[in-house]
Amino acid sequence: KDTLDDKIFGENDERLKKEQETPITVIIGNPPYSVGQRYANDENQNTDYPNLNLKIENTFSKNSKAILKRSLYDSYIKAFRWASDRLERNGIVSFVSNGSFIDSQSTDGLRKSLYEEFNHLYVYNLRGDQRTQGEISRKEGGKIFGSGSRTPIAISILVKDGTDNHELHYYD
Repeated sequence: KDTLDDKIFGENDERLKKEQETPITVIIGNPPYSVGQRYANDENQNTDYPNLNLKIENTFSKNSKAILKRSLYDSYIKAFRWASDRLERNGIVSFVSNGSFIDSQSTDGLRKSLYEEFNHLYVYNLRGDQRTQGEISRKEGGKIFGSGSRTPIAISILVKDGTDNHELHYYD
């Protein structure tokens, strides 16, 4: 926010301002799944977004009954917050993301907020949680993206249509 400087960037800055003012109606992505780095010297240090973190605190965290809320600041959850805000009143968000938000206690506020903010939520739980063992692991169906995934995966299609209707469509 407030990082554009006409004196330095000139014409490019004008283009960026115009882009920011253009309504977005569809956001599609595969946000990264990373709640934090392991070491201070990691080359993939998470970028801090104070305004986004405050918005998460005032929505997802405020709506949560969980005690531990650190996971609400995971990159993919930040992507949900940003996308919902960017759409404003009408549009579609579609993400392939970490699926742990579906049944995690710490993401109860995220689920409540998404239900309140979107009119139609289509959530496809592909499962794939390989941090489990035995029969539970077998039921998870293996890694969703081959050896590249150990976390549960979900496909979410979230629709804002400006009405007061709210429906959850869940497929497991």
